Amino acid sequence: MTRIAFTKMHGIGNDFVLIDNRLLGIKLSTKDIINLSNRHTGIGFDQLLLLSQTNEDGCDATYQFFNPDGSQAEQCGNGQRCLSLYLHQKNPNQTSFRLSGMAGIVSSEILPNKQVKVNMGSMKSCLPKEINKQRCFELNFGNPHLVTCVNDVKACDLESMNKVYTNQYPKGINFEIVQILSPNKINIRVHERGTGETQACGSGACAAAYALIQAGELNTKVTVVLPGGELMVEYNQEKNIIYLTGPAQQVFTGEIIL
Repeated sequence: MTRIAFTKMHGIGNDFVLIDNRLLGIKLSTKDIINLSNRHTGIGFDQLLLLSQTNEDGCDATYQFFNPDGSQAEQCGNGQRCLSLYLHQKNPNQTSFRLSGMAGIVSSEILPNKQVKVNMGSMKSCLPKEINKQRCFELNFGNPHLVTCVNDVKACDLESMNKVYTNQYPKGINFEIVQILSPNKINIRVHERGTGETQACGSGACAAAYALIQAGELNTKVTVVLPGGELMVEYNQEKNIIYLTGPAQQVFTGEIIL
């Protein structure tokens, strides 16, 4: 049996278990991750955040994100903010961070108001599509997203819509439904690949805002309202960079035996 120390965190309701593996050096199997994700017999999370030592120059650590089914996710904006807060709490004098992982090197900073701003990089692609006779956008942000607009996100059966809209993606895709409230504000719900509906999704917020900015329907600074709270997405057109700003919070720490 192995005792594993963990930190439970969340970003506007998108909840995570963070394991700092830089000194532990443990190897988690798919079964281990599934057991940890169980909200009745494990700890429970939308995603597992794993920090490891990095060989990249100028980076503080390497990140990995795992879904409750044990599959690996390439990117997670809310997870990036939680990782930054965790590292800041370990070293309060440090307020900027660089982490390397599947989506590349991600930089972030702790703002004076304790919000965390993450440089999410550039959208790799954004393609218009028609699915179910509705306008959609297929995006690659290191992880895949499918975005479509609706009149009222709260009135939608997201689970049923996800099955209809994403059945042509055998490897799965993150699915966002978007309600435009104004040129500076949208309301979204997200069905995450390998997880299901979550209270928030940082990369999903970025994908939804970016798609509609490119369509000319939103300004370049957008408040994104999710069931768990609000995030700010900013698109720097000159640098072609997307920034995500929002809160992160530590909930508790503990140990679990595997």
